Amino acid sequence: MSEVSAEQQPSTESEESRAIQFLQQNPAILMNYPDVLSSLSIPHQTGGATSLLERQLKLLREDNQYLRSKIEELVEIARDNEELNQRFHRLALELMDSEQLHDVLAMVQDQVQTFFYTDFVCFRFLPSIHEAGNTLDGLYLDADSSIVERVKPWIEDRKPICGQQDETINRELFGPDLQIASCAFIPLYHTHNLGLLCLGSVSAERFGASMGTIFLQHLGELVSNRLKHLLQAG
Repeated sequence: MSEVSAEQQPSTESEESRAIQFLQQNPAILMNYPDVLSSLSIPHQTGGATSLLERQLKLLREDNQYLRSKIEELVEIARDNEELNQRFHRLALELMDSEQLHDVLAMVQDQVQTFFYTDFVCFRFLPSIHEAGNTLDGLYLDADSSIVERVKPWIEDRKPICGQQDETINRELFGPDLQIASCAFIPLYHTHNLGLLCLGSVSAERFGASMGTIFLQHLGELVSNRLKHLLQAG
């Protein structure tokens, strides 16, 4: 009897590749031969064996659980966004009904503190901004400190700034007696720079540097549009 040379012996790797390719091209083949399907097993981590069907079912359950959790997360985000949209709508209506500057400022502070779930809200205006009464007394940035130059680039960039700031900035913007762990600064502007709407929190996680700012930017534009008729630049 002649011996089979090494070149003539079938390659185990090539046979496996052909088997895998065949199963990929005929995914229903095992369902057509249940006796073959039932005889297959996959080694389990504990040393036992799990049937291929059980393994597939387990993977499907895990995938379904993951998809279900993602859907629930997206639904929750959609609900939060819908609630914010409704609150923005109410804020816009109240801003249109407010004729006096002190009413606008007080209403914005109250509404923003409520629907952004933040601990402190305040306005800080540039020293060059004027109004007819004395409503802005106590709300100006200190012209004798360096704070004006530090925040001007934020206002000119027209984008909200979120995250943790150093104590000097927090004291200048929120006052010396408040403990601010994280904050958001919203530029106020129209034809000229007005100042900042400042949101502060005692939680370091409330306003993260990587958080989305689209609603904060819309808030700044809405408030700025209302203030432009009540303030003048010097």
